[in-house]
Amino acid sequence: MQSKAVLQWISGLVFLVLCLQPGVVCQNLMCYFCPLTSFNNTCKHTLSECPPQQLCFTSDGRFGRASLLFSKGCMTRSDCVRPKSSVVRGNNVTFTYSCCGRSYCNSSGAARPALLAVTAIAVSVFAAGLW
Repeated sequence: MQSKAVLQWISGLVFLVLCLQPGVVCQNLMCYFCPLTSFNNTCKHTLSECPPQQLCFTSDGRFGRASLLFSKGCMTRSDCVRPKSSVVRGNNVTFTYSCCGRSYCNSSGAARPALLAVTAIAVSVFAAGLW
């Protein structure tokens, strides 16, 4: 009876690990989210899982030729191709979107979580003198 419980536990663990690797079992993209932010400010990126059929995006909000605002998140493919205009603090700002279809692709140079994990393990092994 215990072996059946252990087998169920291992099966659940394998499914969970696979589901944490986007594109293996779970089909939804993992994207960085950042609310509308001024270009001269930093944004604490958080990860979000996109709904089905959505892509990761980074927006560029411009007033004339100057980039004023940006944001990141998930959106539909049809919204990606259309610039949008909004009035922000009395200024007409035009937003364009750069969309991509891989998990973490809107990171803007930030390291991918899987790469960070592999790097941390390698550093730990090397530091422990196991290499």
